[in-house]
Amino acid sequence: MNKKYYIIGGVLVLLLIVVGVVYSMQGSKAPGKTGEIDLVWWKTFEDSGNVQDIISAYEATHKNVKITYVKKDETTYEQDLVNALAAGTGPDIFSIHNDWLPKQADKLAPMPNSDMSVRTYQDTFVDVAAQDFIKDDQIYAVPMSVDDLALYYNKDLLNSAGIAQPPTTWPELVTDVQKLTKISQPGDFDRSGIALGTSANVNRAVDILSLLMLQDGTQFYDNNFSSATFDRQITDPATNQTYKPGELALQFYTQFADPAKTSYTWNAKSDYSVDAFTQGKAAMMINYSYMIPIIQDKAPNLNWAVAGIPQPDGAAVKVNFANYWGESVSKSSPNAAAAWDFLKFATSRDQLSAYYAKHKLPSSRKDLIPGQQADTQIGVFADSALTAKSVYKQDADLFEGVFLKMIDDVILRNLTPAQALSNAAQQVNLSLQKQ
Repeated sequence: MNKKYYIIGGVLVLLLIVVGVVYSMQGSKAPGKTGEIDLVWWKTFEDSGNVQDIISAYEATHKNVKITYVKKDETTYEQDLVNALAAGTGPDIFSIHNDWLPKQADKLAPMPNSDMSVRTYQDTFVDVAAQDFIKDDQIYAVPMSVDDLALYYNKDLLNSAGIAQPPTTWPELVTDVQKLTKISQPGDFDRSGIALGTSANVNRAVDILSLLMLQDGTQFYDNNFSSATFDRQITDPATNQTYKPGELALQFYTQFADPAKTSYTWNAKSDYSVDAFTQGKAAMMINYSYMIPIIQDKAPNLNWAVAGIPQPDGAAVKVNFANYWGESVSKSSPNAAAAWDFLKFATSRDQLSAYYAKHKLPSSRKDLIPGQQADTQIGVFADSALTAKSVYKQDADLFEGVFLKMIDDVILRNLTPAQALSNAAQQVNLSLQKQ
């Protein structure tokens, strides 16, 4: 009998060892349905090599998961995505721009509360991410990085004009522009102080104008986001004086293309802003960090640097403007739980830290920003991500078109800033009423 029990016991131990080895070889399972899980991830701009390390690391510990990455053409991406989702052939995971949620929320599966609470999300990612990707206490996307505006400047041109440091306030910038501008004849510039003031030939003109409006305290909508209010006046609580911040911002922006202003330095005939800067025809421009490799490619010998975006004189709180993407999960995905588990992993501290080591991008995570702030290339952008904001857009394309027209109404059609703002607000309101 004792011998029999020894044999049975030995067999049980052997079975336990075999099960343990098999389990360890398989790794942990992704949540959701059992069996093999195939996830398709659509993203723009990045080659597969940029994210392959993250994918491989996840697959190594989740043996039942296979992730296929697809880089999409950014020019047709949104329409391709909408069409694929409607046809039932869309990806499980896909990028959305930070101003797409109002229009695309019905296509998204929110992150399970068990993966991350709203409070944890707010503590983990920079504030603008919560503003853009949380709706009705549900998380709809997680950003892998967050870009924001900064001031690019030609060091040689500023030095030659006796400007030792780039401007930190807008009044300083206006003064510097006057020193830097060189006019050959009326309407023609040998050199512009800054690429600013128009619409079509200024890269990200709407973002720059939106930044100025936010810095001046513009309230873009009422509390219910049912009516545009960026043309209305507000009262300064410190002085009890009323003013129209949107009008002031539009007036400030367009002054650089107004021949009647001493700050006149740019017009519709000027070259495209990025080209003007890389060719030394514009001493300064405002843009995002993604422009760095483009400048390096176009002008490898240009002596340039980046500074923080100027602020209003005496401003107590800094304000910047954000432009970035978040990773989201399709509502129709049969593997939504596994997809969100992967995205939680992909945006963890360890994974993003390794990702940033290979790809110089401003961090979306607050705990990684201190390690980037001293970086000579992206430090300015990383630091500014903490103060970056955005503007709600029910329809991003319509908003962009309305604001570009608003600039043109002032510069090309001789409307006053007040008239142009009023027209723009009416157009946005018509769009809001159709929703």
